[in-house]
This record gives sequence, C-alpha cells and structure tokens, in this order.
Amino acid sequence: MGSALMRAWIHQKNICFYVVDPFNYKKINKKKYNKVKAYKSLLEIKDLSSIDIVIFAIKPQITKIVLKEISSFTFNKKTIFVSIVAGIKISFFNKFLKNRQFIRVMPNMPALLNKGMSCLVANKTVTTKNKNKINSLFLKVGKTHWLSKEKDINIVTAISGSGPGYIFLLVDAFEKAALKLGLNEKDSQELVYQTFVGSTELLLKNKNSALKLAQNIAVSGGTTEAAFKIFLDKKILHKTFERAINAAYKKSIRLSK
Repeated sequence: MGSALMRAWIHQKNICFYVVDPFNYKKINKKKYNKVKAYKSLLEIKDLSSIDIVIFAIKPQITKIVLKEISSFTFNKKTIFVSIVAGIKISFFNKFLKNRQFIRVMPNMPALLNKGMSCLVANKTVTTKNKNKINSLFLKVGKTHWLSKEKDINIVTAISGSGPGYIFLLVDAFEKAALKLGLNEKDSQELVYQTFVGSTELLLKNKNSALKLAQNIAVSGGTTEAAFKIFLDKKILHKTFERAINAAYKKSIRLSK
C-alpha cells in the first residue's frame, strides 16, 4: 500500500520522498524514481528536521521494533505522523512518539488508479493546517472520509479497506460461472468486467438505491428474476456477505489488541 501511495503522489509538485526500507532500499534506488531516495536506516538521513510528514507503511508485526528505533531521533515539532498500519491504535504510537501530531488512515488498493477510498482519524494535537494537508494528499488518490471515533476504523477496514478483495472474488465467481456455461476465458472476462464497470457507473449516477435498480432489472418472469430466486433464497447472498464482513471486522478488532 505504501508503494501504491508513493507512485500516486510522486508526480505532485513540491514533494520528495525519503524511503527507509532495510530490505528493499537498493531495489528502490535502482528504479530511479524521480524525487525518491531510499535508505537502509534513518541514520543515513542527515536532516530529519526538514521532514514535514512521516508515514508508517509497515507490517503490524514489526511496528514496535520500528517505533523503538524512530523514537530515538529528533523531528521538527511541526512534523505530522501518519499511519496506514492495520490494527495498530494511535495510543500505541503515542507511547513512543509522546503525543505528537498523529493521523491514522485506512486507504484501499484502488488508490493505485486515484480511485481509492481513504478513511482518516486524527488525535487531538493535530492542527487544522496539518489535517488539511493530509486530507489534500489523500484526495490525490481518491475520496477521503474523516471519522470522529478511532474505533470506527475497525468497521471501515472491513468495508472499504478489505472491500476490493470481496469485489475481485465476486468477479472471479462470475467469470467461472460463465466459463462453465461454455464461454471462453477472453469472452467471459470482457463480459463480466464491463458489466461491473457499467453497473457501478450507473449506480453512482442514478438516484435510486442498489436494491431498487436490481428490482427494476428483475422483471416478472424474466431471466434476472430466475437468478434472484437463487441469490435471495433465505437471503443467502446477504447473509454470506454479512458473515464475511463481520469476520473481517472481528479480525481488525483482534489486531488492535
């Protein structure tokens, strides 16, 4: 996710990146990204006071190790810290960063195409100026939504954070059903992909709800109605989604503990 955000932001004016990655810094530097310099350690960056934003884009399991290291360095008082790490609370970061300005963000993978959904929550020390600065940054990769309570991050993690995965799995099921009916792989992909793209656009530009649009298509005695009898039998589709999303939500809560 960190790489996706960097590639999306890299073309912005008046911005440059220092990437600290002890395992991949050589690989990053070989790619010769414009305005990007990768380091093995923070020790190699001469002037940390010039850094405006520090973004934690790391695996949850190594958060404590990284925070122990970074807490020994001195940053500018105006520096804002941002985390896209799943499941790690702001209070945990505060143990090491001593109540610095901090924003937690849950983005998602469509940020790669500037079509992402980023949900943000800030601690009380964040200034309006810095809040606007981070909001502007994530608007470059899609839409933003600010949360009033940090605990709601667990909900949006299960919805928009993990959501693209559900969509891809649904597309895969749709494709496999088309293949079993006899279509070849190329035709199945073209029909299914464009159906998803067109249906999403229609939903976004229509005042009717998703359910209403579905009901409009499922005319009595038609083919869509025949499929709906399977999907809606004992609400199997809705209940499956509810169970799956609830499982993701509970996992997010467990990670935060």
